Amino acid sequence: MLNPRGLTSLLSRPSSGFLMPDKLRFYYPMPRFPSVSVTGGHCDLRCSHCNGHYLQHMPDVSSPKRLKEYCVKHEENDGVGLLISGGSTKNGRVPLEPFLDTIRWVKDNTGLIINLHTGMLNKIEAEEIAATGIDIVSVDLVGNQETLKRVYGLDADIGEYDDTLQNLVDGGANVAPHICAGLDFGEVKGEHRALELASTVNPETVVLISLIPTADTRMADVEAPSVDSIVGLVEEAVRVCKGSEISLGCMRSREYKTELEWRAIEAGVTRIAMASRSTEKRALDAGYEVMHLDGCCATPRKYDPRLLRV
Repeated sequence: MLNPRGLTSLLSRPSSGFLMPDKLRFYYPMPRFPSVSVTGGHCDLRCSHCNGHYLQHMPDVSSPKRLKEYCVKHEENDGVGLLISGGSTKNGRVPLEPFLDTIRWVKDNTGLIINLHTGMLNKIEAEEIAATGIDIVSVDLVGNQETLKRVYGLDADIGEYDDTLQNLVDGGANVAPHICAGLDFGEVKGEHRALELASTVNPETVVLISLIPTADTRMADVEAPSVDSIVGLVEEAVRVCKGSEISLGCMRSREYKTELEWRAIEAGVTRIAMASRSTEKRALDAGYEVMHLDGCCATPRKYDPRLLRV
């Protein structure tokens, strides 16, 4: 229900020209939609912004047996889904091939929603992944060749991201492009091209995240991208990715959390991962309907009934 105080807000247009929606989706992955790693804490790339740090906080499912057992137990404990991720090989791929039969088994024998983080994929790899029946493929997009080398240490061509997206779509997969603001040591460089690339496959959701300066990485002392730069990308995403929902993902600096969340909503974001209570209160006061969902912010709307908190 909309309250009277919100009518003015709902009918206004921010500077991007985006008509503000009357419904927001707030997603909370833990504990019912966790991230797990098929490589444990290991990563060959050791990228400049991560250095394997975030893998240390994920459950280790580094064998098909471990993954299967984890999924069965997770569903028994009221889990609704999970993000299957891991460290990258030196050619920019998460080594998923040994796990594909198990992932297919999980899809055939449980009700879990599966989001798969893959890295770059050729046509055959994309077809094999799509054939498992997974629900979402999260693809990190990099739009600048120098960034790819400087941050990831990859000699690959950025055109491989174009190919990866198209290969997945051709294979029948539901893709959710992820774009990191300030990936190149805090500077916005290839994000504009990445948004244009994302728009070519007309995804249901485009996820915007932002650099978190992280201890024990080459970017530990880098300044996080400004709120203005992130909001500018949100506005651009709304213009470029017409027909897609724009989500503010869980990987973002907490130093300006509430300011960013509200300004992102004003700019056109309709989904937020782990929104603050103050943002929720402000949204309700402004007349929005807020949905709380136990899951990943890239999850298709068709799964709302399964993720909705009651």
